[in-house]
Amino acid sequence: MRTSVNRHGCSWGFGVGYEPDHYGSDNQHPYCDRRMIMTIRYHHTQRGTLMLVVMLIAAISTASAAYLNPLSFERWLLSALAIGFLVLAWLFSSLTVEVSEHEINWQFGPGFWRYRIALAEIESIQIARNNWWNGFGIRTRPGFRLYNVSGLDAVELRLKTGDIRRIGTDDAEGLVAALKS
Repeated sequence: MRTSVNRHGCSWGFGVGYEPDHYGSDNQHPYCDRRMIMTIRYHHTQRGTLMLVVMLIAAISTASAAYLNPLSFERWLLSALAIGFLVLAWLFSSLTVEVSEHEINWQFGPGFWRYRIALAEIESIQIARNNWWNGFGIRTRPGFRLYNVSGLDAVELRLKTGDIRRIGTDDAEGLVAALKS
């Protein structure tokens, strides 16, 4: 089990078990509103191969155009655009989904964008198939919000608020099983 202690002395970690801290066996520090040991029931990272390939081709093409362009302003503009494509490739290189005993959370690439939903807020769960025109990345479409890095399969979460979230995955059955367990 990996455990750590946050700045208030509350222990937290991943795995099965419990590690008491110096405030007592139940993490009763005033800033510890609940026991923070959580069991990860599901952890999966999907590589965004298509995103990486497209963004790297765009970066190389744009950098080549910048190199061949004799005008200074256009060269700097194209160079900045090439760097932007590289940053996007890094940010959307993967999508990691974790399901713990109380919530689902997901993040793109290095974790710049992180999202979480309490399992108690989910009304229904089903496997969905996206259309190719829904795109990749973070998309707001009529009726739902999509988080996707590759492929067309997703798990659709209908929330009690009426919102719909689709999380792209190449392991839709495994994610649904973890959410329903």
